[in-house]
Amino acid sequence: MTAQENRGSVRKACPPLAGMLPAGGIMLLAVLVQCGTGLAEALQWQRSAGSGVRWLTSHLCHWSWNHLVWDLFAFGLLSLLSLRVAPSRYVFCLLAAAVLIPLEIRINQPMLDSYRGLSGIDCALFGLVMTALWRQPSTNRSGGAAQVLAVLGGGGFLAKTLYELTTGGMLFVEAGPEPFVPVISAHLVGFLCGVGAGVIKPIRASRSGHRESITEAGHEGPRLRRRAP
Repeated sequence: MTAQENRGSVRKACPPLAGMLPAGGIMLLAVLVQCGTGLAEALQWQRSAGSGVRWLTSHLCHWSWNHLVWDLFAFGLLSLLSLRVAPSRYVFCLLAAAVLIPLEIRINQPMLDSYRGLSGIDCALFGLVMTALWRQPSTNRSGGAAQVLAVLGGGGFLAKTLYELTTGGMLFVEAGPEPFVPVISAHLVGFLCGVGAGVIKPIRASRSGHRESITEAGHEGPRLRRRAP
């Protein structure tokens, strides 16, 4: 391994600080919303309010401190993992889940008048991490182990979903002073957003003007050379 390749592997192994700054900002805002009197009610998604900024701010609102702590723990951990294995997909995953989850609730959950929580976005990040692990090259020493982890993680998510569907309760979060029900469809939409973000192959232009496909593992695909006129 050359010195340049070694430096590149070190950069991939360490989550970029710039990526964790937005994650830390989101976590801080969620805590501030929970501390503020009436902020959660004002910023939550409400069917009567229609679309707008509430579609995004609703993810910062929570029904109880227990609800908030579990969501923040999962969000922080999964953000670290996402920025380690799929840094270029992180922001896209967040934005896609933040927009599509309230849209799905508005269309397919007419019985719900309000929505709060980061759990759907947590599921999106989980889906992104599992997809990135599954797509690790099998030729690597850790490739097989990563794929096993992806299968186990996907199976665990399926088991959690079935548990909540059959019991109507939540596996981790305890009911607080304001009882609420888990929105299973939001978790599924979030998970699919993460899978989609992990599958899409970004295309970027090189300095020489050629286009090249980049995989998340850092390998370059075949370059498309322009023919001379």
